Amino acid sequence: MTKNLAAVRSWNLAGLAGLLAVATGASFLGPWWWVPALIVHFRPHLASASLVLLALSVVGRRPLLAALCLALLAIHGAPLLPYLGSGASAHAAGTRNLRILELNMHGAGTDAEALGQTIAAEQPDLVVLTEMPRNLDRIAREIGALPPFRAGELPPSPWAVTLLSRWPIERWRVERGSDGTARVLFADICDTPAWRGCLRLVAIHAPRPFGDGARRQSEQLAIAADLASSAPDHRSILAGDFNLTPWAPAFAGLLAHGNLKDTGPYRGLLATWLSRLPFVGLLIDHVLVSPSVGILANRVGADLGSDHLPVIADLVVPVEPH
Repeated sequence: MTKNLAAVRSWNLAGLAGLLAVATGASFLGPWWWVPALIVHFRPHLASASLVLLALSVVGRRPLLAALCLALLAIHGAPLLPYLGSGASAHAAGTRNLRILELNMHGAGTDAEALGQTIAAEQPDLVVLTEMPRNLDRIAREIGALPPFRAGELPPSPWAVTLLSRWPIERWRVERGSDGTARVLFADICDTPAWRGCLRLVAIHAPRPFGDGARRQSEQLAIAADLASSAPDHRSILAGDFNLTPWAPAFAGLLAHGNLKDTGPYRGLLATWLSRLPFVGLLIDHVLVSPSVGILANRVGADLGSDHLPVIADLVVPVEPH
């Protein structure tokens, strides 16, 4: 009886490792089909599963299975390394002259009073809001600490994006994709007390990468990358809810195409969406910056009632344009 139970457990372990291997192999088919492309968003979860199966294989004295699990751990764990501390080892020189707060409000999910308390405590210079409630104007009037200058579209569209700035906005526009849903807000903020020349803020709420949404997301990211890379003084920030994790190939393409770097490693492996659920949340809210912009910190703020947490980044914008 004992031998039979041991055999069953052994086969169960091998079956789980086999399923993990199949999922890992399928994840490389993402460029051709959106369904396997979703697998890469779960790299932290798959790395954790690989580690557990590796430990069980070692305890069960299954060397071949352990070798397979070790290989799977390497595949899923390697993309996570920048978020485990190594990517944020060298901080930018200088004093912070810009703090940005990005939040997907999830419609009426965000508690207005809690948002006001966070704004008062953090004193952000730029606030990027997506998926806003219909009563955003009333909320903005009630939160006296919100930056006074505004650009972007108002609700009710879930894809609308609003920027609030401490400094006047010289020009702004909303670019639209081929069907009008791939909206990208960009705004140039110029000659402030903190810097001379212009800083370009690009903000998006990307479609979910399901079905046709994957195509629309790709189009939107391409527009955003073009706007970031063409900033007049080579200083830009791209922020918002990307519905995309850092380990997706599209994310790497966005960094390369937009000439951007990710502030996320300064925060670590902290989920920004569904973070209330252990081992479920994903890192899909981002603040990216051009190479000339220094990064001091990136962190998540308090739970405000939305299914997203606010992302707060402290940056150093060069005083003089390059």
